[in-house]
Amino acid sequence: MKRRIVAPLLVGLAVAAMPAAAQAAVVASWPLSSDAHDSTGHGHDGLPRNVVFDGSALFNGSSSRIDVPFSSALSPGSANVIATVQVNTTHRPGTGDQDFDLMRASPTGKMYKIELFPHGGVEAQAQCIFVGSSNRTTVHGGPSLDDGRWHTIVCRKTSNRVTLTVDGSSVGSAGITIGSIGLKKGAVFALGYKPVPGGSDGDFYNGRLRSASVSIG
Repeated sequence: MKRRIVAPLLVGLAVAAMPAAAQAAVVASWPLSSDAHDSTGHGHDGLPRNVVFDGSALFNGSSSRIDVPFSSALSPGSANVIATVQVNTTHRPGTGDQDFDLMRASPTGKMYKIELFPHGGVEAQAQCIFVGSSNRTTVHGGPSLDDGRWHTIVCRKTSNRVTLTVDGSSVGSAGITIGSIGLKKGAVFALGYKPVPGGSDGDFYNGRLRSASVSIG
């Protein structure tokens, strides 16, 4: 007697009918191994000054910087954002308002950025900051990252949450609606420092960066 095989076919049809999960698109990626070009081909090439490339980008803590010219593609609006960078340093940021800016989407106004900041005895802790039309938040957590090893920092914003991940582990999270992030037109996207229009640039990173990227969507 022949057996009728029905269930597997139905399962297959059900799987085929399921919509694919939406994924953020990588809009810019800077490997920083030999220069500051954007490997996605979208043209977000950086302009380095006083940066040494020897397999990663070495920043001197006083004048090194990479400027990416303004692009509306790096302005997420209300979409999800994933900002990622790998760091390697033996240096620690200062105290008070002094920190290391690793990635900064705008000097003022609506923006997103990744920093190393001293918090409660943790000398170089990862930190995410998102500023939108509805709210702003700072999320920090994890161990001190000034141990001379490579660490991956990921700052993620969705419609109702900001999450900080270090080396694959979630170390900080905030349930919050940031709203729309529209970057200031003409402002550079900065790696390794804080640009100050008409003033003195600061928060210069001292250490190495690689594999920086921004995904939106």
